[in-house]
Formats: sequence, C-alpha cells, structure tokens
Amino acid sequence: MRHLVLSDIHGNWPALEAVLQAAPPFDRVLFLGDAVGYYPDGDRVLGWLREVGAECVLGNHDAWLLALDRLPVEGVVLEILEWQRGRLSPENLAFLASWPWQREVEGALLVHGSPCDPWEYLDDLAPARQAFRCSEARLAFHGHTHLAGAFLELQGPRPWVRYQAFPEGGELVLPPSVRALVNPGSVGQPRDGVPGAAFALWEGDRIAFYRVAYDLGRVAARLAEEGFPPWLYTRLTLGQ
Repeated sequence: MRHLVLSDIHGNWPALEAVLQAAPPFDRVLFLGDAVGYYPDGDRVLGWLREVGAECVLGNHDAWLLALDRLPVEGVVLEILEWQRGRLSPENLAFLASWPWQREVEGALLVHGSPCDPWEYLDDLAPARQAFRCSEARLAFHGHTHLAGAFLELQGPRPWVRYQAFPEGGELVLPPSVRALVNPGSVGQPRDGVPGAAFALWEGDRIAFYRVAYDLGRVAARLAEEGFPPWLYTRLTLGQ
C-alpha cells in the first residue's frame, strides 16, 4: 500500500492543494498533526482530512485549539486559534477531538513530536536516541520540527544513530538492520530554508521525500483578506 505522509499543514490550503496536484497516486493518507494554527483555512484542511479518511494524530496546535481555556500560549498564536475555533464546523471539530496522540498503521508508529513525548522536538541526536528507546517500532513517522529528514539507527551490539536531511527531496531505502524516525517536513510552513510544501510517500521499505513550489501570493491574499499578520507570508518566502 502506498501512503501519502503529511504533517504540519497549519491551515495553509494552497500548500495542501499543491501537494495533492504533485503527489503520485496513493492509497491512504497519514497525517502527523497540526492541521490548524498560523494560516486561515484550518476548517477546510480538516474537512479534507475527514473526507479522505486520513489516519491522524494530534499535534500541539490541534490540542491547544481544543483547550483554549487553558492554553500555555498567548499573543498571535492564541488569537489565531481563537479565530479558527469559531470557524470550525461541528463535524470538523468533533473529528479533530477524536484524534489520538499516537497510533500504529501497518507496523509504523505515527506521532507528532516523539514516541517519548507528543510535544518533544526531535531536532538533535540525543533526543533521537531516547526516542528509539521509547518505541519498539522499526519505523516511526513524526512532525513538529517542520524539517524533512530521518534519524537512522543501525541495530547491533553497539547501535549508532545518525541524521539525514531531505530539504529538497530524495529517497530513503531502509535496510533490514536499520530503524528510522522519519519526518516528511511541513506542508504549510517549512523551516529548513527551502520554500515550498513538503511531503513524503511511504511504500514498504521506501520513503520518498518531495518539495513542491506553489503560488505564495494566494496565501498572502488570504492573510490580507482575514487580517492575519504579514510575517506569516514572509516566513513562507524564506522557508523559515
């Protein structure tokens, strides 16, 4: 089965549209969290995920939206989530509230942050080593850092862990002796210095990473239409 692996869409519908236009044929959608936050079209993103029967896990922005009365954030992030919460359909809000923190699909673990902690950032070798100890899965998919890449653990008497980045796409083939923590990158707001929507395709032992350019002017127009801060557009132009 061929899986389209997405993460961190953050309400950026033009980016998701670009992914769907560029993606090879797929059988199932796996979503690693953060459908909402930052950009205006969270309800539309959730509606699409619900319609295609995506296998989803909860991200931190998703959880914050569901618990606005006890949010650990403030300022623009809070304002955007409050705005989005008021515009979610009852069906999409219930769908979001049904997501677990983690789930397994065909032997692969899906989490937002880390197998150890759903909000932990896997951005260095030390937390990656700990993450491998927190899960027995040979393959785990995660998001949260908005960085496309994979931590790889070679199993044996003296296991080692290394990191491979895929900011501009590429392919990873897993040998039998290797475990992996794979991040497809962010659809809606990449942070690895490369503009464009990131996603991955998983089939068997192969994970293909993709980066697709799209019309950022459409995002700028939506931000202006809804009165969102312009720095959200600037981040997209910089890939940060």
